[in-house]
Amino acid sequence: MAKEKTAKKQSSIGFKDRIGTKMIAVMMAITIIPVVTALIFSYQTSTTKAMADAEESLNWQAWFIESEFETVITKNIQAIQAVADSPSTSDFMSDQDNPEYIEKELQYLVDIDAHINDGNITVLTGADGMQVLRASGDCVDVGKREYFQEAMKGNTSISNIIVSTSTGVRQVTMAVPITNTEGTVIGVVQRNYDLNEFHKFLAEEADNAYIIAADGILAAHSEREIGADEEIDMSGEECITSGQDAGVYETKVDGVPTVVAYAKSSLTGWTICTAEATKSIMSAARSSALVVVVIGIIMMVIAAGISIFMARTFVEPIKDVSESLAALADGRFVRISKFGGRKDEFGEMVGNTNIVINKLDEIVTNIKSSAASVGSSSEELSDMANQISQTAEDVSNAVQEIASGATQQADEIQSASENVGRIGDAVNDVQDSTGSLSTITDKMKEASEVSSKSLASLQDSATEMTAKIDEISRTIQATQEAVSNINDKVAGITSIATQTNLLSLNASIEAARAGEAGKGFAVVAEEIGQLADNSK
Repeated sequence: MAKEKTAKKQSSIGFKDRIGTKMIAVMMAITIIPVVTALIFSYQTSTTKAMADAEESLNWQAWFIESEFETVITKNIQAIQAVADSPSTSDFMSDQDNPEYIEKELQYLVDIDAHINDGNITVLTGADGMQVLRASGDCVDVGKREYFQEAMKGNTSISNIIVSTSTGVRQVTMAVPITNTEGTVIGVVQRNYDLNEFHKFLAEEADNAYIIAADGILAAHSEREIGADEEIDMSGEECITSGQDAGVYETKVDGVPTVVAYAKSSLTGWTICTAEATKSIMSAARSSALVVVVIGIIMMVIAAGISIFMARTFVEPIKDVSESLAALADGRFVRISKFGGRKDEFGEMVGNTNIVINKLDEIVTNIKSSAASVGSSSEELSDMANQISQTAEDVSNAVQEIASGATQQADEIQSASENVGRIGDAVNDVQDSTGSLSTITDKMKEASEVSSKSLASLQDSATEMTAKIDEISRTIQATQEAVSNINDKVAGITSIATQTNLLSLNASIEAARAGEAGKGFAVVAEEIGQLADNSK
């Protein structure tokens, strides 16, 4: 029953409990965990690096555009400052009706505009705020303009976004004061700069960049021109409210997560921003991560194949050993024909298992032979016991016959004694009665015949007793020979039991060497030892 339970247990191992399944799971885990960890780390590193690179790139773009923006502003301010400092401008402002001064100054303004060549014009404005000279367009009153009032205070001024009264163009105006020799401000040189020129500039430098005026109104955008009637307030943006000169932050533009880098112009107070959608930033990182994922999946597939191959390589020898042990538990000696040539531990295990099976086969064969010898000796012993029993019965019968003969002999002796007494009586009668001699003689003859018969009967009883005693002697001799033969057989059985016990000990030693695989052998060895003790 124990063997059947063992075999059933070995053959009913669930899929999840199999060594192969566990080995595959472990090897897959060893492969998948580092790969997944690498994928996660790679993705996080890629996205973090992509975000950092994007922020750095956007920040660099913002500063570059800010530098270019300030270059444009500085170039224009330097140009109008040169006009303000020119003697011809001072002469014209002192005598605005002089045709010579007008022609000379107008030509100077044209030359300045041609030199800058940005499509914008330089304008001279009187102290009352009325424009007095310009290369093109109508002169208008700008006296209420903030930039004019600031310039009249003797300061260089840069306006916020304004819409030109004469041209209807969105522009920024830069103004510097014109002073006479005494240092009195006698007018203003201004230059209007079309903000659409910034749109063109931004479109060339970045995909998504914009400029915000000091008052928070969007001045220009790289993606499109802003109409004169549009006023897009961005004063709530972090780049305006942070109070920082530069920075990077994340926001949503039209609901799309976007990274914005900004740099504030110290010259104008305007803020230059560059932006890029987070999705766009992450797309390259995700593409790179996707490549890594594909490679990781391929590695996992390869690892799975290797795991299955290695598991089969490990499990199949163990399976064959298990099947061989299961057969051994059923009393069959099945040797493992495969994997014996392997040079690893599994080959050694298979070889040792076959050695144990061979040794157990030899032990069991010897046990069977010994059992057969014990059986034969037992049969002989049984026959001898039957013979001894029969002999004892014969001895008992002979003794009974001897006792019966002795009783009969005693009766006959008693009868002879009585006859002798009668003879004595007869002699006395002869002595007493000579006259009765004939009668006495007859009686004596009769008594003599009876005595003769009694003596003959006594002789026959004595002869028969002698024969019985001889038969008893022979029976006792046969009994002694049977006992001697029994002693020899018992000595043989004792020797066989000792040898069987020695074989059991050897089997126990081999089972101990086999370890887990020899537990079944240990049971067999114990049973053999008990058989040896019983035989002994």
